[in-house]
Amino acid sequence: MVRPALAAARAMSILDFFAAHPGQAFTLSELADALGINLASALSVLAALTDSGYLVRHPRRKTYELGPVLVGVGAAALMRHQVVALAREEMARLAAEFGTECVASVVVGDRIVIIAVEGRPQLASSDVRPGQRIPLVPPVGQVFLAWSDPREVEAWIRRVDRRARENAVTPEHLREALAVVARRGYSIGLEHERRARLGAVVARLADRPHDQALLAELDAAVASFDDEYELLYPEPDRRYDVSFIAAPVFGADARVQLAITINGLRQVTGQQIVEYAERLGAVTRSLTKRGGGRYPTGLDRDTADTPDAKV
Repeated sequence: MVRPALAAARAMSILDFFAAHPGQAFTLSELADALGINLASALSVLAALTDSGYLVRHPRRKTYELGPVLVGVGAAALMRHQVVALAREEMARLAAEFGTECVASVVVGDRIVIIAVEGRPQLASSDVRPGQRIPLVPPVGQVFLAWSDPREVEAWIRRVDRRARENAVTPEHLREALAVVARRGYSIGLEHERRARLGAVVARLADRPHDQALLAELDAAVASFDDEYELLYPEPDRRYDVSFIAAPVFGADARVQLAITINGLRQVTGQQIVEYAERLGAVTRSLTKRGGGRYPTGLDRDTADTPDAKV
C-alpha cells in the first residue's frame, strides 16, 4: 500500500482535528502539541492550508480555524453523497424523538469513521465527535459486516487476537451474532464497564488523536470485548442500559454505505429497544430508497427489522 506523503498526512490530521472540535480555534502551539507535530512542520502545513483558504488565521489572537473554502468542498461532497445530507435531517429528528445522540458512520480501511453527530447521549460513555476513528475489530462493526461476502466476514473474524486474551469473543458467537443482525436488520450493543472504558478513551483521543499510548489503549479497549457485546435476544420486560442501536443504509452496489446509530439509552425495556430499532429501521430503509440504494439478494426490505426477541 502506498503511504501518503508526510505533509499530506499532517494536513489531514489537522483538518480531522478541527472537524472533531467544531466552532473552536487553536494556536500553532496547541495544534502541534495535540497532534504530536513539531512546531516548524506544523507551521509549514498550517501556512499551506491558510494560503489555500482551508483555514483562516486570526490577525490578533494568532489562532487558526476552519476556512470558507471547506464550505464549498463540503457542498461538493454532499452533492456526491446526497444520502449523508438526507441522513442529517433524519438524525436530528431521531435525536429529538428519543432524547439522545444519533450518529452516522462509515468504514474507511480498517476503521469506523464518525461523519455526523446530532444530539447528546443519555450515557456519557457513548458520546462521539465527527472525525473520530474506531478500529473495525470484532465484535465492533457488526452492522457493516452482517451482509458482507463470507470472505470479508472471515477476514474480519481473524482480526481477533485470541493469543492476547483468554476471554476473546469466539468465532462461533460472531457468526451467530452476524446472522441475527442480518435477519432482524439492526445491531444492539449493551453498555457495560468495558464499553464505558472505550468511550472514555475515544473522548480523550479527540484532544490527542495521535497519542500512541492512547491509541494502544483504544486497541486494548476494543480487544477487551467478549461475547456479551451484542444483545442478541432482548427480553421484553427486562431493562437495559443500551450503548447503541445501529442500522444500515445500503448503496447502489447493495453494500452498507453508512450506518445510522442511536447512541446511549438509559434503562429501556427490551420491548422499547425493539420499538426504537423498528423506528430506526424505517428511517434507514427510507434513506436507502431515497439515496438510490438497493438491498442485498435475499434481504426483504419490508421485513428487515422483524423483532428478534425472546418472549
